[in-house]
Amino acid sequence: MSDKEGLHLEETRQMIMDAVINQFNQKGMKFTMDDISKELHISKKTIYKEFNDKDELFFATVDYGFSAIKKKEAEIVSDDSLDLVDKISKLIVCLPDNYKNIDFRRVYQLKEKYPKVYMKVAERIESDWGETEKLLNKAIEKGVIKNVPVPLIKLMVEGAIEKFLSSEEFSRTDLSYEESLNKMIDIIINGLKI
Repeated sequence: MSDKEGLHLEETRQMIMDAVINQFNQKGMKFTMDDISKELHISKKTIYKEFNDKDELFFATVDYGFSAIKKKEAEIVSDDSLDLVDKISKLIVCLPDNYKNIDFRRVYQLKEKYPKVYMKVAERIESDWGETEKLLNKAIEKGVIKNVPVPLIKLMVEGAIEKFLSSEEFSRTDLSYEESLNKMIDIIINGLKI
C-alpha cells in the first residue's frame, strides 16, 4: 500500500468517526450505520471495510476522541499566556473544538446498551490525568493552591463529571455541558486557591 492510499484510508476512517460523533449528538444511541452512510454519501460496504461492526467503530471513535483531547491538552500546556491555575482549569474541562457541540449527557446512555464502550470511556477519563496531575503538584509546590492530595481532587472532579453525565437535574438547566463543566471547575479551583 502506498503512502497516498494509507492517507486516504485514514481520512476515510476519520470521516466515518466524525459522522459517528455527529449522529450520536443528534440521535444518541439510536443512529444506525445507514445514518452514517447517508450523511457521508458512501456505502455501508465502505464503512464495513474500515470497521467490522458497530462496537469496533465505537471503540475506535472513543480512542479518536481522546486523541483529539490529548492534542488540545498539549496546546494548553504549551500556552505561555496562561498561568498555572488557568492551565489546570482548562485541562480538566478540555474539549477539542469539534466536540464542543456534543451533548455528553448522552454518553451515560452507553452504560446500559454498550457497557464495554462506556467502560472504555470511563477508563480513559480516569487514566488521562498525567499532565493535570503534574500541574496540580507543581501548583501545590509553588503554594498557588492548597496542599490537598491530588487523588482527592481527581475524585472530586471525576465524581462531578459522572454526576453531570447521569443526572436528570442537569437537563433542567439552560447551561451546556461545557458551561456546566467550566462553572464546576471554577468552584473547585477557587476553593483550592490560597
